[in-house]
Amino acid sequence: MIIGVDIGGTKIAVAGFARDGDRLERATEVRTLATPSRAGGPAIVQAVADAVRAVRGGDPVEAVGVGTAGVVGPDGTITSATDAISGWVGFPLRSALADAVGAPVAVVNDVHAAAVAEAERGAGAGADAMLMVAVGTGIGGAVVLADGLRRGVTGTAGSIGHMEISLPPNLAERRCPCGGFGHVEAVASGPALEQTFFEETGAHLPLREVHAAALRGDARAERVIRDGAHHLGRALASANAALDVEVIVVGGGVAEIGETYLAEVRRAYRAAAMPGPSAARVVPAQLGIDAALTGAALLGARLVERSD
Repeated sequence: MIIGVDIGGTKIAVAGFARDGDRLERATEVRTLATPSRAGGPAIVQAVADAVRAVRGGDPVEAVGVGTAGVVGPDGTITSATDAISGWVGFPLRSALADAVGAPVAVVNDVHAAAVAEAERGAGAGADAMLMVAVGTGIGGAVVLADGLRRGVTGTAGSIGHMEISLPPNLAERRCPCGGFGHVEAVASGPALEQTFFEETGAHLPLREVHAAALRGDARAERVIRDGAHHLGRALASANAALDVEVIVVGGGVAEIGETYLAEVRRAYRAAAMPGPSAARVVPAQLGIDAALTGAALLGARLVERSD
């Protein structure tokens, strides 16, 4: 059995997957538990190890794949992260979890894991090169080529959210959660859209209510969502000038606004993209909340395949 794990700031999901030749299929129900985020890395490893033992039943574990919040270095250590999990930065997740479960462990960022699943089984299936962007509380990204995930030297490949874009004066000085200015995450993530709506209206509303107002014809809500999509599309055009992928997959909670949002992302992308990369397909993610879990398991299976 291969175990897939998705570690978020508030929730951990764990499931068992069975290998059948070249196929990997989920063999157990997904077990979810609250992340002991204030207790730090050792408590998270213990919680994951307990969940692994629960889902495996009597089957031996060949490998564990993990998609996690934070940037993951080449050795499986968390090299940077938000403060959603206490003491996460510097924690040696891969080695600690391998010791706890007694099996080889692969660890990548959660968006990287989701991109692996989308490339193999979702919206990017069949493409030789894919860029994924996940737009939610933050903006993450990943690059998958025909021979696999590109993590980069430090694990930060695909960090679309921290690309600088030209912004109007009222947004140019908005600070990104990373501390920088001019980053697309600061103007196009979910919290950023909520902040823009507040600045324009004085109303603190969650994004789902901003979207509902837009559907009712509120011009200010429509503009906030449209402008966020526009900023994202321009950032994707800049990224694909360097990457030249054939498909761009857009996922995350903000993208679930739907086709009107994606249509504006596409318009802004095509207007800003170079002639060749402008032909790239910009499509919604297909695998939903299970993408990171599935992608993590696929990466765990790669460990086994290399040892066979």
